Amino acid sequence: MTILLVVGLSTAVSACSDDDSVNGESEAENNGEIDTGSNDETTDEIDAGSDVGSDADDDENGEAPDDVGDDTGDDYEGPTYYDDIEPMMRANCTSCHIPDDIAPFPLQTYEDVKTFAPASHITMVEGTMPPWPPDDECADFKDHRGISTAEVEIFEEWMDAGYPEGEPGEDAGALEPTSVDIDGEADRVLDWGFDYKPQPPGDDEIDDYRCFAVDPDIDEDKFVNLIHTRPDNAEVVHHMIAYIAPESSVDELEVLENEDDRPGYECFGGPRVSDALWLSAWAPGEVPTPFADGHGIRLEEGAKVVVQMHYNIVNDPEGTDRTEVDLYFVDEEEYPEPVELAIVPLPGTDLFIEAGDPEAEVVVEAPQLPIDVTVHGVFPHMHMLGTEIRISAETGDGDVCLIDVPRWDFDWQGFYMYEEPIELASPSQVTMTCVYDNSASNQAPGRTPQDVYWGDGTYDEMCLGVFVLELPPGAAELL
Repeated sequence: MTILLVVGLSTAVSACSDDDSVNGESEAENNGEIDTGSNDETTDEIDAGSDVGSDADDDENGEAPDDVGDDTGDDYEGPTYYDDIEPMMRANCTSCHIPDDIAPFPLQTYEDVKTFAPASHITMVEGTMPPWPPDDECADFKDHRGISTAEVEIFEEWMDAGYPEGEPGEDAGALEPTSVDIDGEADRVLDWGFDYKPQPPGDDEIDDYRCFAVDPDIDEDKFVNLIHTRPDNAEVVHHMIAYIAPESSVDELEVLENEDDRPGYECFGGPRVSDALWLSAWAPGEVPTPFADGHGIRLEEGAKVVVQMHYNIVNDPEGTDRTEVDLYFVDEEEYPEPVELAIVPLPGTDLFIEAGDPEAEVVVEAPQLPIDVTVHGVFPHMHMLGTEIRISAETGDGDVCLIDVPRWDFDWQGFYMYEEPIELASPSQVTMTCVYDNSASNQAPGRTPQDVYWGDGTYDEMCLGVFVLELPPGAAELL
């Protein structure tokens, strides 16, 4: 554990905090030309006019005809929207299918779902929606999304019956975005205090990486159990990463904030301060998930939280943003001795992918761990050329699969927390395998295959696993 904490953290922080990528091309320079390529299974931009079959009477653009109605009669006993379809939408769809979010249409109301039922049915049959990248045979994760064969059949029966609405319950109405039940108000709200207008560094660029240092205003160490990111303008917010900057880095932050006359400071690649540790990350569709009761990440007195925002102005060139991040602390009256967690990366920084290789494989091995380790969650990460990623461990009790994503999709990634923490019995060896397609058929428009190395730019690549680990006694001093 101690070796992993030291090697993993120091390597990832140094590698990800460089302002320039290895091959000199930044994401800010290239993101506007991205085509996710042949490995993009996402159907958010689904062609509603697809010829893929549906048992319902579709119109030409894949939407339900306006004159479709419920003519089932009083003795109808089949599926209805409120009894059968609404729960399905709530469980699987409304983390994204809400106005002004990543999905192209909402699925919040009966009229929404009826209108887009034929298109939704196509994605259910194909298995592309709702998106759930991990292989269920590998591990059991919280907040699982998925439509079963039985549920697809219920949806088809509902369509065939003419979209019967049924009787609404007392809480009927537009479905709220899927989320965990969050009790009470946040203990702290991280707010940089003003509307920020993204400004890419070049006239022809569309990406702005900007960091804002926020004081959490605590007078003693706290343990963060839940982080809820609330983007103000979903049209421009691409993703967010929050870092803990220790009190020793305050002077560094002051220098960075005075580099130019704009709020915050430029931070492509990372927070650019010493000893910064991950606190949280957010991307479209991410559902806030608390750690187990009494578990949390330590936020030290005197530290600041550096919120790194990645903005993309394609959809709203003149828009502003004031994202806020809610922090919920462990109740130390109820849990006087919280279980400390840490977010620890395992990066493959010596990555190399030869130009034209359609099945390049990169294997990363962590140092052998001499003590038992408890893993609460994992976040796998690659860029646009990635096709598969698998992380496993060889332990004293045998082989353990930590996560397996057989069809990597850059547009669908995030933290996956286990239903029950996974115990890695010592000695254990964590291995991460990343597979890439660098052939001519899997390039962005106008590009030919080139040798690819580790880096932050769009045309660079990564083989990265980020773990939520339980710290054994004494390990915190190593971070």
